[in-house]
Amino acid sequence: MRQRLSSIRLFIMVIVCMMALNAVAKSTPKEEQWLNKGTEFYFEGQQDSAKVYLEQVFSTDTDEKTTAAKFLLDIALAQGDTLKINEYALFLAENYDVSLNQERQKSHRRILMITLTAMLVLLVMGWIIFITHKRHKRTEATLVEEQQRERESFGRQLNEAQSAIERQTFENLQRQAREVLSRGSQRKRILEAFNATYPKAYERLKTTYPDLSEQEYDLLILNFLEFRIKEEAEILELSQNTVMKYRSNLLKKVGKDPVSAVLNAMPTS
Repeated sequence: MRQRLSSIRLFIMVIVCMMALNAVAKSTPKEEQWLNKGTEFYFEGQQDSAKVYLEQVFSTDTDEKTTAAKFLLDIALAQGDTLKINEYALFLAENYDVSLNQERQKSHRRILMITLTAMLVLLVMGWIIFITHKRHKRTEATLVEEQQRERESFGRQLNEAQSAIERQTFENLQRQAREVLSRGSQRKRILEAFNATYPKAYERLKTTYPDLSEQEYDLLILNFLEFRIKEEAEILELSQNTVMKYRSNLLKKVGKDPVSAVLNAMPTS
């Protein structure tokens, strides 16, 4: 819920900022609108109509006055109006430096608008990256919690499964397996010790779960005997990553933890 509210606030902020920039970009004074209209008529060849709008701009004291004077001078030259020619030429000569400064100011305003827009885009992108990273961290934390709960559940099931058999028998078998591990030729001797302690359990395991490979059957028994991943990798002559992958596949195939799977295949007395 908090993530949704945060995303909504971000979206609203972006919309408001874009609307503000758009409003600034579109807001033009009346004189600028007259200048645009006059230049349109000028380029269409309608000099009299252009003159009406441009003279309104020229009569004001704005940044657009110099631009209007340039167009009006061209119109006066075309119409041969000497009085107007002198008026506009004199104005342009006197205001050459002012006109240059005005053009520079307009250029600076455009650059400022572009810079502000770029900064806004970068801000939004940074915020989105921050939110995405934050959500990723939360997802990782959730996965860690789930894995912890699974390990705790597996531990409880392991304790319950071990209490379902005679503890002394299990410890004897476990001790034999550890002795085999310390002397070498591990896999064969561990299976022999397991079969000696639980006759026919290995065959029933294959009957109960016929889709497993030989290494997966062995891994079930090693899990049952509480070997660590490093020890299982050494016994089966595999890498620890491969053993971890086999463990994951076992959970999918047997539908329960390895200890319960072995117990399920145990012969009933």
